Amino acid sequence: MIRYLYIALTLVVIPCSTNSQLPGPWHGKERSIHYRPEGKDFVTTNGALRFNRALYGGNTAFRVEAGDLPEFALYLPGMGGNCKLGIIVGNNSKWLTEARSIKAIYRPGSMLYEISDPLLGTGLLQMTVMATYTQEAMIIRIIPKGITTAVQLFAAYGGVTGKKFSRDGDIGADPESSFYLQSAYCVNNVYDINANTFTLHYGEAGAKKLEGIFPAGMLLHTSHPGKQQSPLVLDQSAATDTSSLISGKVLLKKTDTLYLAIRQPAATATAMSYDELPAIFRAAETTRKDLAARVQVNTPDAYINTLGGALSIAADAIWDDPTYMHGAIAWRMRLPAWRGAYTADPLGWHDRARTHFSSYAQSQITTPLTGPVVPDTALHFARQQEKIGNVLFSSGYICRNPNGDIRPHHYDMNLVFIDQLFTHFCYTGDTAFIQQMWPVIERHLAWEKRNFDTDGDGLYDAYCCIWASDALQYSGGGVTHSSAYNYRANKMAAALAAVAGKDAAPYQQEAAKIAQAIQRQLWLPGDGWYAEYKDLLGNKLTHPAAGLWTIYHAIDSKVPDAFQAWQSLHYIDTKIPHIPVQAKGVTGKDYYLLSTTNWQPYTWSINNVALAENLHTALAYWQGNRSEAAYTLWKSALLESMYIGASPGNFQQLPFYDAIRGELYRDFADPIGMASRTLVEGLFGIQPDALRDTLTIKPGLPASWNYASLQVPDIQFDFKRDPVKDQYTILPSYSHSMHLKLQVKAHKTSVAAVTVNGKAVAWKAIKEAVGDPLLEITVPKQARYSIVITWKGVAPAKILYDSIYAAGSSLSITGGAAMIQEVYDPQQVLEKPVTNNNRLQAKVLPAFGDKTVFVRLQQGSCSWWQPLAFTIKPPVEIIGSRADSSGIYFTVRNYAAAVQGTLVINPGPRVIRMPLQVAAKKVSPTVHIPAPYLITGSNLVQFQWDSVNSAQTTMLNWDIPSIGIAFEKIDLSAQMNGKINNLFQQSYLSPRPASPTLQLPTQGIGNWCYPLVQPVIDDSGLRQLAGGNNEINLDQHIPFGITGDTNTNNMVFTSQWDNYPKAATIPLTGRASHAYLVMAGSTNPMQSRLVNGEVRVQYTDGSVDTLVLRNPENWWPIEQDYYIDGYAFATNATAPLRLYLKTGRIGTASREYTTLKGFSNRAIEGGAATILDMPLNNDKDLKSISVHALANDVVIGLMSVTLVRN
Repeated sequence: MIRYLYIALTLVVIPCSTNSQLPGPWHGKERSIHYRPEGKDFVTTNGALRFNRALYGGNTAFRVEAGDLPEFALYLPGMGGNCKLGIIVGNNSKWLTEARSIKAIYRPGSMLYEISDPLLGTGLLQMTVMATYTQEAMIIRIIPKGITTAVQLFAAYGGVTGKKFSRDGDIGADPESSFYLQSAYCVNNVYDINANTFTLHYGEAGAKKLEGIFPAGMLLHTSHPGKQQSPLVLDQSAATDTSSLISGKVLLKKTDTLYLAIRQPAATATAMSYDELPAIFRAAETTRKDLAARVQVNTPDAYINTLGGALSIAADAIWDDPTYMHGAIAWRMRLPAWRGAYTADPLGWHDRARTHFSSYAQSQITTPLTGPVVPDTALHFARQQEKIGNVLFSSGYICRNPNGDIRPHHYDMNLVFIDQLFTHFCYTGDTAFIQQMWPVIERHLAWEKRNFDTDGDGLYDAYCCIWASDALQYSGGGVTHSSAYNYRANKMAAALAAVAGKDAAPYQQEAAKIAQAIQRQLWLPGDGWYAEYKDLLGNKLTHPAAGLWTIYHAIDSKVPDAFQAWQSLHYIDTKIPHIPVQAKGVTGKDYYLLSTTNWQPYTWSINNVALAENLHTALAYWQGNRSEAAYTLWKSALLESMYIGASPGNFQQLPFYDAIRGELYRDFADPIGMASRTLVEGLFGIQPDALRDTLTIKPGLPASWNYASLQVPDIQFDFKRDPVKDQYTILPSYSHSMHLKLQVKAHKTSVAAVTVNGKAVAWKAIKEAVGDPLLEITVPKQARYSIVITWKGVAPAKILYDSIYAAGSSLSITGGAAMIQEVYDPQQVLEKPVTNNNRLQAKVLPAFGDKTVFVRLQQGSCSWWQPLAFTIKPPVEIIGSRADSSGIYFTVRNYAAAVQGTLVINPGPRVIRMPLQVAAKKVSPTVHIPAPYLITGSNLVQFQWDSVNSAQTTMLNWDIPSIGIAFEKIDLSAQMNGKINNLFQQSYLSPRPASPTLQLPTQGIGNWCYPLVQPVIDDSGLRQLAGGNNEINLDQHIPFGITGDTNTNNMVFTSQWDNYPKAATIPLTGRASHAYLVMAGSTNPMQSRLVNGEVRVQYTDGSVDTLVLRNPENWWPIEQDYYIDGYAFATNATAPLRLYLKTGRIGTASREYTTLKGFSNRAIEGGAATILDMPLNNDKDLKSISVHALANDVVIGLMSVTLVRN
């Protein structure tokens, strides 16, 4: 019987129930800006953190820990003690960290403090602390100002253990308390005291020592480390026999300048006296000041003007002769890559770059020329056996340590290392060094080809070859980012071959082959971006959900043309999660950061928010001629890292907005390298190519800036704008003199004149410019360029258009004063576009999604392509807003002309129909369908109009019971081929690639970093619940046939692995309106945003209904739940119902989660199956239901099927 239900439409406020971004601060955490800029300084008042700013000395692991509060620690490396300062006035005392007002200033390389407190009267203390550069020492200068009362300065020091912390005391890994002056640290610290100087002995038998000099007149003595309640209490305490620190006090005089120094003496160090400290301080300050001035930036944005000093200091801190380190603090180790060494050439340290490259050249394997492919069986095939002589560790591989230390390591750092080497050649044009390094390049390219393009198709596998690769495993597939690296490498080798006396042709041919392969196999023309990778095996699926690295590496390696670059960046605009950066005190633009992917489930390095990744993406925006978007993202990242985060002027690895790890590390090498590149090559657009004798400068300054300057050792750049002209003053000082090519955005539509050093010169419009019109000026080599562009005309036109178009609608736009000369429609979204002077008309095709069309504009002297980026929607869309025990709520959004039609709910025997009218380009009132009229699970909602048009969606609601429904449990016993508990208890050995690759471990879960992870799947609760009746019933009254016999198979498994069939079919008869399924299996991040499998119901007439199993929408892993926060982590779907195997409980989330160490913190004890459902056509006779595994690596399992028969 067909029922007609008429419900009054009411407009109601519906809370958001999807996992999209929520209003308010991220994760509900209010924040305030931590530091603010004052000139070149970072300043905070009354901050709360200690040991949050590292101060570095002379390119060693030694450092001083300072922070918001004036308490200091040394790291040797290893705990080098804590120095606390206080004040005593009569019977009152306090630590300086407790003072009423503390202004902390990070002046890159030093911390300064201005301290006032009632105990100081109307006076204050000025304090500066630094690490020295000629020895491993901390020096503090204290200047009293206006102090008229008798105030004593108190100092305490101790707690030296020499023991390292887990990540060397870095933020996010080791707690602040690691650096406290703890009693336990003071055990067996032995002091030799002589008035105001001391030697502290520590370590085994006191074999190690530190030396200190405190202010003159301060008589030091030992004290009890457990008596630190106040300076007075500590001063009056007595040390124990085994645990002590030293302390002392001295009267402050208003004319005093006091010094305090503690050092780790070198073996050849001479004695140090107090009288030397002023000179030591001045020398350290001079060195610090010169180093901080290496990079100087001046712009209208105060938050950027501090960058030069902070970057100079941080870039120096990761240099430790003869190589760059992976981090200044955490991960302070030698690696031939990642991106830290990029800092050398933009900041003019070409000597360091050459030393770095030369040192690692000695660690390139030269023999054997090849070897066998040997997966590491101890690590379950996840990665290759680390043994010299295997193919991965044969001629061409560059080892992790420099200077001929030949040892295998599990990363392919060759790609980044060689890319940095090529960049060095572009900066220097050093032909002698090119000839010296040519054999290294030659061996590298042969090694890459031999290992990672074994099928010769021009696409290269990626063997952990970028920073964010700790869980990337492509199983021999063709990968965009590694192929892009190899494209640039072969292009550069072809350019260098003549210098080395070699034939360029093989490298030109390989570069062309790679470019063609990427274009044909990885570029997605209908979508407009590069796929992440293409499978080698199985169905050879193309994985469309690209990570940030896919886009920025392709652009950085110059793989795409200008149109493809723009489209690829639009993929980031629309598909990669944007996380708002918000803090009290931050005003201006809508700042945001990007997650690296939208993949699920989380595991380390797969979906993070990382500073270097955001900076590299900002560089891609600059390279793609989108300077405004570049600057917004770039500033967002620097604001978070340098001002809002814990450490001032910091280059963090991860920011606060990384949902899993939180803020992590200081002065990490990758963001330092990318900050260097983005500042020089991006914001200021300085791109030397000494190999081609050309210095290209393409400034990426915000349009609102009227001035900006940059000074680095290689070049001085100054820009000024007034209402009629732009002036560029450029003073290059590269070792290789180059011609200048200046490319600037056209400020106006015509040019009155261009002069260089007072002489008129020619210029041209770059007709292929995409996004904004560009002007190019080419000038021969000169020592100094003063370029003046005098503009005339008006600002170039911007076409206005809608952000959304309905399929079938008309797109009609005007260029205003600009003529529309041509249309380029790479994604084929327009039908019969017609241009007429300044107008474009076309019909919009049903190519749904985010699309881009380009129109060539001509206005005055300018000719350029303007992108039109819009979303194509169906004319009508049904948007679910809530589903709960009261029913379902939705609206109907109309993108076209007014419509009048009928809502149809659940076509079939329980159908509901109701009329609905929606005005043109409006949204209907919220429609509420009460629970009694709905079906448990998926409810099909349709809107039909004009007799031939319809829109539909499915709304999932498990809060509705099934009353009065006739169910039939389908017997699957004949097709059962496995036990759910054994899913990860077997070996998946074939098919697997024959090439060296990273791949899923043999147990069917994990990654190459965590190859031995072994979840225990335990269905005991489910079996017990099924019992002898072999049945369970949901709270919704849906029965499922589940075997209770533990000796019986309870799964129909399918997989691309040979362990199971690729598909399994169960015969059906009769008719049904719905099917309910219990399913379980595996998936992983490499199969995310991808159809993993399908359930197909075939009817006797040959037609088929299909339930697509897609990670993460409805295909969830058995061992864990997805983490969902509506920002970086979303599924874009309602959470499915889960059946928890160990308990038999049913729900949409686990009551508690366990941890698979290093792999997941959302693990489910015993695992969980997923309950899915699919509406069926009750008017057709059933033939079969089948399960199909489509993606590699996964197992798709069916446990039970129940049909609705009435």
